[in-house]
Amino acid sequence: MPVDPYAVLQALLRAEASRAQRTDRRSAEPAEPTPAPVTEPPVPREDTAR
Repeated sequence: MPVDPYAVLQALLRAEASRAQRTDRRSAEPAEPTPAPVTEPPVPREDTAR
């Protein structure tokens, strides 16, 4: 079955354009802020030099 190279090229270009639009739309959305890591307060250490 012969394949029309022009039709293949057009299909590839359409697929690439569609992928680029999805990528652009995704990057235009604001990123979700990452929560700050929970840190425990420092534990006072006993002074052992006495």
